[in-house]
Amino acid sequence: MLHLAGLLDELERSEPARAAMAILESALARRSVDEQTAFWRAVDLYYVSRKAPPEETANTTLGAASQMAAAV
Repeated sequence: MLHLAGLLDELERSEPARAAMAILESALARRSVDEQTAFWRAVDLYYVSRKAPPEETANTTLGAASQMAAAV
């Protein structure tokens, strides 16, 4: 969960990160509460698992997430 805390810090400091989160929140707002919960559970599992990306790819993951949210 420490990694997610770092992403939240980046979100507060970074305009592109805030824009990506706004897109993500907009896309999730069109989903049911169960779908939103499942999405955040999957994000949590991904970042807490051993499959989490190394630090150098974390920023590219955030960019990919904003592209996926825009496609939804």
